[in-house]
Amino acid sequence: MLDPPKSFVSRNGTLGQYEVRGWRYAEEDAWHLKVRLKGGGRCENSYLVRDGEFDPKTATLEEKLVVLGFIAQWEAESPNVLTNTELNNFD
Repeated sequence: MLDPPKSFVSRNGTLGQYEVRGWRYAEEDAWHLKVRLKGGGRCENSYLVRDGEFDPKTATLEEKLVVLGFIAQWEAESPNVLTNTELNNFD
């Protein structure tokens, strides 16, 4: 398997009833996210989040709060991330 580009970063975590996986490329300055309910099987919602705006605009308020909380945490941990790392899950 090829290594991801140096500007690629991925994170994941769980909070409450949600599991969130996200990745971004530094050049793009946006997060690509997959959000699903714990134990929800393969049913997940996909979003592109840039400057707090969700595309598509179908995220529930609860999803938005969880996702934006993770993004804030991930960016605070590594504001200039240049390697592919993973955040430990937490509840």
